[in-house]
Amino acid sequence: MCAVADESGSTEKDGQSEKKDPPRRRRGLPPARKTAYAAIGTALSVVMITIAAWLPVTIAPLVLVSVCWNIVADKCGTLWALLTIAASLALGFLCSALNVVVLALVAVAFVPYSLLCMLLRRFVYGGVRHTVVRIVCVSALAALEVLALYFVCGALAGAADYADIAGLAETLGAGNFALGYAMLTLVAVVIFVLVDFMYVRFVRALVGKLK
Repeated sequence: MCAVADESGSTEKDGQSEKKDPPRRRRGLPPARKTAYAAIGTALSVVMITIAAWLPVTIAPLVLVSVCWNIVADKCGTLWALLTIAASLALGFLCSALNVVVLALVAVAFVPYSLLCMLLRRFVYGGVRHTVVRIVCVSALAALEVLALYFVCGALAGAADYADIAGLAETLGAGNFALGYAMLTLVAVVIFVLVDFMYVRFVRALVGKLK
């Protein structure tokens, strides 16, 4: 038996025409599931912001806020992640008794990182070019965030209780602020790259198993 293909993509087999089905597109999550992910991500983010505001802890719980936002971005898309970020900041500000310091730290330290992760979604630690691009972008963001936190801590009373950039720089530089600031920036770059690598490798693997 012989089959002849015409220009439309169908095949003729022993005088009978057989059309090929077009490839099916992978369907995304339904709106109800996306809403559930966004609601859970918002709730967990608000809990972390409230913990940082009311309990004697530092900036550590706020790291999970960015993880929640990035999971929503990976599962539901950028628009849903942006809505989750906006809802988390608004509700977190209210639940933290209008704590401007915590809100400023979240906005300065973790919102930009989440947005960067959304932009670099296709750049993972796989090929050389993708790895270099991601490391350069994350390193630049880390340096900018150290500078931003330095000004925030100097402008807002109580911000130094969470991240005392000036005090850390003086300590690392043994009294030399410029040297200490450079060392602190280098440490921040290394930490950011390591955290980002762990996020891409482990959190995204977890996201792939979520339904």
